[in-house]
Order: sequence, then C-alpha cells, then structure tokens
Amino acid sequence: MEDYTVVIGTSDNTQMPDMCATQAPSDARTLVNGVPLCVPTSSQFVSFSVPGADSAGSVAITTSYGLGNLTLEARNGEGGYPKPGDDSIRSKHIGNTECVVITNPTKYWTNVTLRGLFKGATIVADLGKTSCRTQPGQPDPGNTGYPYSHVNVLIFPFSFSDSALPWSNAQIEADMQAVKNYYTEQSYGRFNVTWEVKPEIYINEPKSKYDSDTRSWHKLYEQRIAQAGVDLNFPGEATLVMVAAPQVSNINSQAGPPYIQLYHHTPGTIAHEMGHAMGLRHSMSVEGGNQIINSGSDTIRNYGNPHAMMGMGAHTLEEYNLMYKSYFKGWVNDADAPVITISGTYRIYAFDHGTASGTNAPGNIGLRLKSGNGDYTYWLEYRTTNNRYNNNTKNGVLVNIQGYMENESLPSFWNHRSALLDMTPNSKDNSRWEIEDETDAELAIGKSFTDPWNGFRITPVAKGGTEDTANAWIEVRVEKF
Repeated sequence: MEDYTVVIGTSDNTQMPDMCATQAPSDARTLVNGVPLCVPTSSQFVSFSVPGADSAGSVAITTSYGLGNLTLEARNGEGGYPKPGDDSIRSKHIGNTECVVITNPTKYWTNVTLRGLFKGATIVADLGKTSCRTQPGQPDPGNTGYPYSHVNVLIFPFSFSDSALPWSNAQIEADMQAVKNYYTEQSYGRFNVTWEVKPEIYINEPKSKYDSDTRSWHKLYEQRIAQAGVDLNFPGEATLVMVAAPQVSNINSQAGPPYIQLYHHTPGTIAHEMGHAMGLRHSMSVEGGNQIINSGSDTIRNYGNPHAMMGMGAHTLEEYNLMYKSYFKGWVNDADAPVITISGTYRIYAFDHGTASGTNAPGNIGLRLKSGNGDYTYWLEYRTTNNRYNNNTKNGVLVNIQGYMENESLPSFWNHRSALLDMTPNSKDNSRWEIEDETDAELAIGKSFTDPWNGFRITPVAKGGTEDTANAWIEVRVEKF
C-alpha cells in the first residue's frame, strides 16, 4: 500500500443531505466530487471508487442516515478494494454515520467499501477537504452476542408454475416444532422459538427461468416479501425471515442476518441456518499440518468441527459447541464454564444432556483457559452422546479456540468464530474427505496439550459418573505456567 497520511475527520458543518429521502438508490459506483448518492440496501457490502484524489491533495468520505450499521473502509492506490484484515483505513461506529479523510494520496483512484447490513444511507466524497460533513458517534464494539431470549421466524412459502413447494404446511409445523424443541434443549430452557407461516406466494412463471438467473430470483423474492409488508433485511427485533422454496438452480440453503434461503426442508438444516441468521458462522477447525496449532502455516478449515451443529452436525441435530452457546443471552454463564487461573485438577460434566429444566449436570459443564499471550480463549467441553462420525468423544475433551486467526468483517456476524483443535493431526486419509481428519479431535485421557504461547498444559486424567447422561464427567489436570 502506498505511503500516505490518514485521519478520521471532524464535522465542518457542511450540509449532508438525506438523498434516500428523495431519490432511489443509485446504480453509480464512481463518486463524483461533492455529489451525494443514495446507497443501495446491503446485507454484505457495496463498493465505490473516487477519482482524482492525488491532484486534489486529500479526500473526505462521509456516510450518514438510514437504518442498520455500516463500516466505512477506504484505501488509495495499490491493492484494489479494501479487504478484510488488510491495512485499509476503517471508520467503525454505531449506526451509519462514518468518516474517513485521506491526506497526501499518491494515486489517482481511491477505493471505498461500505460493509454491513444497512439501508437508506447517503455517501459523499469531497476532494480537497480535510474534514467530513458529519461527526461519527460512539465506536462500534461489533456483534458481541445475540441479545434476545427468543426469536420469531416469518416463513414465506414460494412455489412456481411448474414446481410446487415440496414442504406441506403440516410438515412445516412438525419440522418447526422439532426445531423449537432442539433450541429449548440447547439453551437449557432459556430460549424460545416461535414462527408464523405466511400465505403461499405463487410465482406464475417456471422455476427454470430463475435456474439460469439467480440474481433475478433474489430480487423477485425480496420484492414479493416487501409486497407482503415485510422488509427482508429489517424485519424487526428478534425476527428472522425464511424464504422457503423449491431449490433454484443449485443454490444451497444459506443464511445471514436476518434471513434464510431454505431449499432443503429438514429440521437440521433449519436449525443450522437459523444459527447463521442470528449471527453465527460455521464451527471451524485449525489445520496446522502435523501440528495442532501455531505451525507457522496454519489455516482455518470451514465446517471443520464434525461434532457441532454449525459444523458438520446439522443433519443429525448435534449439539451446539459450548463456545457458540455462549453467544446467546443466558445460555452459558461464567459459573457453567469458569476461567481457570490456578493449577489443579478440575471436573467437568457432559454438557450435551440438557433439557428445558437446565443442564441437568451437578457441576461445571466446561472450562476456559487463556493463552499465554492473553489473545485467545480455549473452551474445553465434554460430549458423551454418540456422533455419526465418532463415538470416542466420551474418552477425552474437545477444545475450541476463540480469537485465533479471526478476520471477520461483516458487523452483523459475531466478532468471533470457533475453531476446533485436532489433537491427533493427520490421523486420517484425507483423500476421501478432508474433514475426516477432525473426527478424532478429542484430547484423550492420558494425553497432554501445551499452549504454544506458554500459558498452560492440560491433561485429561480420568472419567466417571453414569455414561451417556448429564452425570458423566471427566477430570482435567491444568498446569498453569
């Protein structure tokens, strides 16, 4: 990236008009000096380019108005558009009012990205200015957790002239009841799921028309849901929108806050996509080759946790991993999974036998440990229910790390993602299925793991209680350094 000075500007009280109040969202992707634009609604990002900053000596970029929460990112010169984790300058405050000022730019083009879930925002670029048109508010801490103890799902069934929805109302009710029961158990009775099945939306066109034009399909369902009185991107607090349709093209079921595209109509898929729509990413894993972590060439493997709902466990309604449970309000508290600061032997009970009555465990259901550098948190959990990939988790602890190699850019998702540590790396033949390597990821009794940042060593030493119940336990020796 070229060398230049960047400052977050302050307001010079120049008028900042609310363009979306009088104009439709603009299709332009080049910002003309001093000309405000109404930005299209986004659930991910919108990008613009600003010409001529080098000869002007500076450029001030301002956003404001509308709903949601965007982050303004900009860079001048090499590197193209801002990318997550790069050295672009970022303005990240609560709401849509953001400001970036670049002084002494060396290149003609300045590239700008607005990232997040937002609508009705205005953007303007002022060449030669060293202050913005508005003053941002409080810094944005990001998505620190799902703040509600409930969620309501608005289900919009779609069918086409040649393809009926293969999901009857009776089956919808049955599957959603299964999802409700699942979340009640996962939350230990602390979370409630409700739903409303809206009238079917009939598309008097063949599905094949949209199989070859998925962009038009996305635009169509958003318009039809809007006609039904619901804003797909802003349906209201603690509310999700589900688009339930026959599979268009080869689109997989998918979701991101706050809506779901559902093409595979099963309780496991619904529960998984609801997790995304409420702000969770996949349950991943660390791939360090022959090492567990910190190999020098580590990567994060998508879907890498084969045991967890947000990994490969959706089809069989596997348990949310303990770290992801902590994202939800009140599911897991500090007493359930305390942070260990003193050496000793600690007992944790199986966390995967909860009901509406609670965890049903007589003690802690997890442990947390900080890395020696203080940057990462390890979550230790004990699973005893049989998983279709591995029945041996009851003979060890599973460890997920929080904060490691995180590079999350969308404000609507949680600041963190979970990454499972594979305690027996390269133990499987990856030619058939790469995530097969993580099916034996548990740290087995008698084996040790040492934090590479010299914070601790852990060794499971014994198990007991009634197997396959909430009374099953494992003891872990913790040596703090």
